[in-house]
Amino acid sequence: MTEAEIRENLARNIKTFRTIQNISQAELAERAGISIPFLSQIECANKFPSPAILARLSDALSVTASDLFKGKESVRSQDFTFTIDAIRAILNGQAKSFETFCEQYFAKAE
Repeated sequence: MTEAEIRENLARNIKTFRTIQNISQAELAERAGISIPFLSQIECANKFPSPAILARLSDALSVTASDLFKGKESVRSQDFTFTIDAIRAILNGQAKSFETFCEQYFAKAE
């Protein structure tokens, strides 16, 4: 694997994990203690982070550092877990919001 391929895998995986978890670049940059422009350059495969920053990024994304370097196929299989968890969280949030709405609406009607 070439250095360019390693950078591309890293860039794609960071962006994929961030997107799946619905984390903005600003939020991930803050969690990892780096600047937004630097994170953007990493996600565009223009810059390669130090091992310390890789560790902070993996912690911020709740994945292992090795997950950040996996090929497309490996990340895709993990996408389903993140997607299912994200859908569950959204549905639970919507159900709670609807329940709150109903309680407030019917309380006003009484």
